[in-house]
Amino acid sequence: MALFFVLFFPGTLALLNANPFMFPLENISYSLFWRFPACILILLLLKKPLPFCPKKDLITAALCLPVLCLTGILVSLAAAFSGFYPPHEILPPEGIFPWIAVMLLSCSTGTLEELYFRIYLPIRILELKQDTPNLAEKPILPAFFSSAYLLPALLFAFCHAYQGPWAFINALLAAFILSIAYIKSNPLPA
Repeated sequence: MALFFVLFFPGTLALLNANPFMFPLENISYSLFWRFPACILILLLLKKPLPFCPKKDLITAALCLPVLCLTGILVSLAAAFSGFYPPHEILPPEGIFPWIAVMLLSCSTGTLEELYFRIYLPIRILELKQDTPNLAEKPILPAFFSSAYLLPALLFAFCHAYQGPWAFINALLAAFILSIAYIKSNPLPA
């Protein structure tokens, strides 16, 4: 849990006033000198090689992307029709450095979140429980609702709570979808 607060809690508070388009150089350096090294740290802490099957991973990604997009659209429509939160105006970056900053920040943050919430944290929870079942052999819902995936999903959603309740719901649904995809495609190493 300490790693969670080191990696995500300061960033969650800092993002309240962050705008990736305003300070591209700061965001580029943040990605290169904080997020990518944090990814390397997580890989080193795992002490085990990760299962990697490029063809299988591409198929899983191709199936998950439309589901995640549809989920985001449905949550956005629910938020818009609820009347509680007006839609935000999203403007594209202007210039090459803001585009580089947005791409680096998106890639580094997404990679860090996936490594931590889908791989590192479930493995550590199973190690603490000293119980390493192959969750891919269980039915999907019982595997997800084991503490190895439910706690990381809730923490993942908590990291997005600063964006409002609809973002929390969207992040929780995304965590559910990505966890199920990971359970089915890459079971945790025993």
